[in-house]
Parts: sequence; C-alpha cells; structure tokens
Amino acid sequence: MVERTPKKDSNQHNTSFSPVTLSRSPASSQINLTGSPRVVRDLVANLYNNIQHWNDSHIKGAQIVKNIAVLKSDNPKCYSSQLEEHTSNLYQVVKDLQMLKNSFDSFKGQVNALKKLKNPEILFVSLDIDSIVDMVETIANAYLKEFETKTTVLENIAHCKNDDEAMFFAACWTMQPCVTSVINLKLEALLVETGHRNFN
Repeated sequence: MVERTPKKDSNQHNTSFSPVTLSRSPASSQINLTGSPRVVRDLVANLYNNIQHWNDSHIKGAQIVKNIAVLKSDNPKCYSSQLEEHTSNLYQVVKDLQMLKNSFDSFKGQVNALKKLKNPEILFVSLDIDSIVDMVETIANAYLKEFETKTTVLENIAHCKNDDEAMFFAACWTMQPCVTSVINLKLEALLVETGHRNFN
C-alpha cells in the first residue's frame, strides 16, 4: 500500500534562509567623520592613490626593461647609446618609485601611531584598529620589498651577460612577485571597510 506524502503542518516554523544584510559603513562619503575613523579613512585613500601612481610607473618601467632585454639579447656585450637612453629612463622611473616608497614608509608610521591609542572598538564595519594596522603594514611592506626588487633590476639589467639573465630581470620587474593577490585583496577589503568601495 502506497503511503501518502504527509501534509506540512501549518504550525511549523518556516526554516528557509533569509539574506544577510550588512550594515552600511559609517565611513560613507555622506558622513563627516572625526577622530580615528577620519584619520584611517584618509590614510586608506592615500594608500590607494599611492598604489595607483606606483602602477603607472610600474607599467612604464615594464616597457623599458623589455626594450633593454631585447637589446641585451641581440648583443649582450654591446653598450650602445640606445641602451644608455633606456637605462637612464629606467633610472628616472625608479626615482619616481622612490618617492612612493617614502610614502609607504610614512603610512606605516601614521597607522602605528593610531595603534598606540589602544582603541579596541570596531572603527567601521568589522575591523578594529589592530586589524587595520596589520593590513596597512602588510600592504606597505609588500611594496617596500618590491621597490628593492626594482632597484636590483635597475642595477643589473644593463650588464647582463646573456639572454637568460636579461629575460630574468625583465620578468622580475614585470611580474611584481611581492605584490600578490592576497595584497590586492587586503587593499580591496580596506576600501570597502572604510567606505571607499560599496558593498556588492
């Protein structure tokens, strides 16, 4: 004998899931912030802008190291005027990056000064000051390491003895091994947390 499907009891509670609504960041652009939230929000904006300028210089340098690598691959022993011009241009790019590197150092100092206030409260949506300090420091340290790599490329790429060396240094510049997807994710999280990006 086939059993009937039991009817749903009208008194049973509805156990379906409801969407989670995240609170809007108090760092919304419509709100005038003061104190630590204002300092952090401005610092994150400056960090982001610094990285955008870094990316511009990085892209410019990537084309230059590619040109140098091609010249050295064709004739590793040649030190032509063209090579000298490319090297000079790369030196200028690294000088521009040096200014941005100094800003990353400054950001670390600023955010660590906030940490001394020992504020355990959540500043925005989910992060306390210690978490924000750790994220800013991690991001800044990645770019500081990357600056060391780019300086090494500048000092060596024009003196490569063979094709492999030239391509290696060009790849080191282009790939930015210290700026990982984790670093980019931390930056995006800070932008959302401080109201510079909207929740999706």
